[in-house]
Amino acid sequence: MTLRPLHYHLPLFPGFQLLDAAAPLDILNIRSQYPDTADITLTVSAATLDPVSVKPVPPRQATWIFDNAPINTACNQQMVPQCTFADVISTLKAGAGSGDIKPVDVLIIPGGPGTRLNRIYDSGEKVPNTKEVQDFLVDVAPYVRHSIITICTGSHILSQTGLLDHRQATTNSARYDDVVGKSQTVSWQRNKRWIRDIVPQDTSGSLLLPGIEIWSSAGITAGMDVMLEFISAHYGGIEVGMQTAKRMEYRWEREREASYFL
Repeated sequence: MTLRPLHYHLPLFPGFQLLDAAAPLDILNIRSQYPDTADITLTVSAATLDPVSVKPVPPRQATWIFDNAPINTACNQQMVPQCTFADVISTLKAGAGSGDIKPVDVLIIPGGPGTRLNRIYDSGEKVPNTKEVQDFLVDVAPYVRHSIITICTGSHILSQTGLLDHRQATTNSARYDDVVGKSQTVSWQRNKRWIRDIVPQDTSGSLLLPGIEIWSSAGITAGMDVMLEFISAHYGGIEVGMQTAKRMEYRWEREREASYFL
């Protein structure tokens, strides 16, 4: 892959895991302070411009509720998207990138409790909570220029689109059996801290371009490990990852084994 990845895109959904998003983004924030990667950009999108909650809480004007028990909303955080999924796709189709919407070099997909919930609409229709994100991933796939990075059960979201078919991937160790049972066309790898796969040149029928890298990680904190590996691979070697981990005072788990659930 000759393109140097600089433009990152994060799609959100209600009930995303905060650290799945925040930890990789903080690594990018740190790298953006160095001259050689000072031109890193980030776009955050969602189905609407409403703040997106880390708890499964519908936006105020939503015509649906979650099929889950009452939750503690007194401890809750929100992230504000810069643009909608529709805005992103229309801009990319027009062949232009401007303002908050840049080309999509790297797509970061977080996981979280929202990946396993459904929405019940006023009409009684029941729809997976991540359906809007899945549709967006299918639409944006042909425009991804370098890599996709999934954190935790973000790989489950991606697998539901078919974009992970026949690719190696991992996921949250505690949710592994559940995820694998719902996506058997993926070459799932148990107890891996992170995995790097590449779309082959001879793949036919795939929406992803040949050579696109697909990185996946185990649960939550493993998002730090996979992002440190990613920046090491593409921004100057292991010294870059070590420098960043030291800045974060983080003990980097470079091994691929996620041994907590062996």
